[in-house]
Amino acid sequence: MKRILKQQIQMKSIKIFLLLLYPYLSNAQNIFEGIVLNKSTKVPIPYASIFLMKGKVGVNADENGLFKLEITNREVDDSLIVTCMGYAPFKFPVQDADKLWSASAKIELTELVHNLKEVVILNNNFTNIITLNEFDELPGRYYGSGNHIAQLAQHFVSPSQNAMIKDVKIARFSIPLLMPQKAIFRIRVYDVDPVTKQPANDLTDEIIEVKTKSKIVELNLEKYKIYIPKKDFFIAIEWLRIPYNATETKINGKTVTYYSPSIGWSKNQAPNMDIWQLGLNNVWGRFPPYLKANNLAIAVSLKY
Repeated sequence: MKRILKQQIQMKSIKIFLLLLYPYLSNAQNIFEGIVLNKSTKVPIPYASIFLMKGKVGVNADENGLFKLEITNREVDDSLIVTCMGYAPFKFPVQDADKLWSASAKIELTELVHNLKEVVILNNNFTNIITLNEFDELPGRYYGSGNHIAQLAQHFVSPSQNAMIKDVKIARFSIPLLMPQKAIFRIRVYDVDPVTKQPANDLTDEIIEVKTKSKIVELNLEKYKIYIPKKDFFIAIEWLRIPYNATETKINGKTVTYYSPSIGWSKNQAPNMDIWQLGLNNVWGRFPPYLKANNLAIAVSLKY
């Protein structure tokens, strides 16, 4: 009888111990690391994005295509998506990650055959130049990417079809000499989906990458020959979740990581403002209206 009671007590103790231990087990972290390669050339793909579809976890590969992502046991029902401009997205369940789980895990992306819509250039001898959303005053508010946003896209409307992008100017948080905010990021140019009105196809197949500490970034894009087929288009900022861009801070006792650049909000009023955000799940959605008082401090000059 004593032996039975002792066994029952031991079993209860084990159950209690497991219940207490469960939160730690369920939050146990696995390190998924490897390299992202071009499937045909086997060349590493710099800064490819590796994100959880349902979660708020994501990283970018480094300049050599290497990445490391922490995944908890609670995320085993999620899926990973690996993306990069110019390549088809690659998705697979986290549960299948063990098939790739090793120090030399390789994820190979298939390069897209770019079918950028042909643009009929009615006149190559542009006679007009216009700057859209020009800003003179420096912004007082800035937006940096936290755990939710991969890209932020500002909508523009050209005065005519087949205009060509000349320059882009961006205001970002940086205090020269005192607090220069270093950043590596990418500029994306999209046309507009005629049905959803969200960013659609890339209008250039070349990567436009910026490395800067400047408060005002001015880029001449004429060499890329980016034409706007219709009047509507987007200029987007693509954040890179790499250590170079990371800043950690504590909020309510928790460590939160933010990534530069911090993009300014223009003081110009924009009644027809239209901003879209790309989530870590690779899905576009409108930027929450309650977060936007003015349009982004992104100006673009066009030749037409």
